[in-house]
Amino acid sequence: MMQNFDPGRIDRERLVYVAAVVRPHGLMGTLKVKVDSDNPSRFAPQSRLLLVQGDRITPVEVESFSPQNLYGLLKLKEVISVEQAEALKGAELAIPDEELRPLPPGQYYTFQIIGLKVVSEQGQELGRITQVEEYPAGDIYLVRSEREKFYVPAKGPVIVKIDLEQGQMVIRDLEGLR
Repeated sequence: MMQNFDPGRIDRERLVYVAAVVRPHGLMGTLKVKVDSDNPSRFAPQSRLLLVQGDRITPVEVESFSPQNLYGLLKLKEVISVEQAEALKGAELAIPDEELRPLPPGQYYTFQIIGLKVVSEQGQELGRITQVEEYPAGDIYLVRSEREKFYVPAKGPVIVKIDLEQGQMVIRDLEGLR
């Protein structure tokens, strides 16, 4: 965990953002946050997070959390007034990527998918994934290029290979896909 955390030594490229501060809630420093984590224990009392605001990265401790759909009410031990909470609007909460729980083979975190270059099996560059949309039947990936945009289903025969090392997704460019 982040017991001996040195903010000057953190690699910003290795941070995974788990929430964004929307606004203060109440007078005691509680924050309304937009949550971007599916790990319910991420915001458990005494959990450590990194508060990222501009060039500053500050370790913080969760005092309490109440989920509210895609949002939540988060009380940090270090934030004790509405004025302090107001100053954090727009800040983000993150964790080092080594704290992510491993996923089974073939499953990926959203942040790993966004930004991947999408190429056809023939090697033609088709665009980059700019968004992941979640639906009951499965996720779909929005691919954009200068010329077009189209969706790729996460399930089914379209995706041939995801190569995080190369930063690309190879797809079958099926008729009607684009």
